[in-house]
Amino acid sequence: MRTKIALFLLAILVGSPASAGEFWQEKEYQRWSERECRKLLENSPWAKHYVLGRAIVELLGRVDPVRAGEPSAQMEYQVQLRSALPVRQALVRLAQINQKYEEMAPEQQRAFDAWAERLLGAHFPDTVVVYVTYGSNFQVYAREMAFHWQSQTTKTLKNHVFLLASRGAKIPLLHYTPSEGGGAFQLVFPRQYEGRPLVGPQDKKLQLEFPHPNIQEQGEVRVLIEFDVKKMLMNGVVVY
Repeated sequence: MRTKIALFLLAILVGSPASAGEFWQEKEYQRWSERECRKLLENSPWAKHYVLGRAIVELLGRVDPVRAGEPSAQMEYQVQLRSALPVRQALVRLAQINQKYEEMAPEQQRAFDAWAERLLGAHFPDTVVVYVTYGSNFQVYAREMAFHWQSQTTKTLKNHVFLLASRGAKIPLLHYTPSEGGGAFQLVFPRQYEGRPLVGPQDKKLQLEFPHPNIQEQGEVRVLIEFDVKKMLMNGVVVY
């Protein structure tokens, strides 16, 4: 009887292979496809998408039979941990694909390689860099979002934008930089707080908190974006 049980358990183990790893663990970044790059940059352990919605009829203040069937107006944020190497690898690989690197002239390839080397070779021993893009499918919202974020500074945001790390630590903002053309901004935080790393392999999550502005009198909204620390582990180290 014991022999039958042992053979049965062995059959279960043999017939249950370990789950396959993610592509960024199994392939060199030079072999990533365009779809894989976009997945890593948009919905991965290091990239999150956050959407706020509001119905058109609420904006108009009345039911308009012509526009009532239109999609809800949405405001959205795409957040990337740019200090994480996989994110920068995806940026380089996607640029290779989109710019048809193999078809470039030698001097163009050399220029591209120099840019890629600078991006991939950057080190962030003391900081965590978060890159945020924003927008809306409704022009009025998009303009107000751009006006708000373009007018912000490190001083105006330092008491409102935080990384929420292990042990309940609330990490203050070091630097805020809006993009020149609008549509994006960069947040920089310290990598250590009170002499300790923000997160370690034993921790569960890292969160980004910032206020979404009052758009069309809808009120300010607290945006909270969560990164799963366990999924950011590579060779036992938290990559962020």
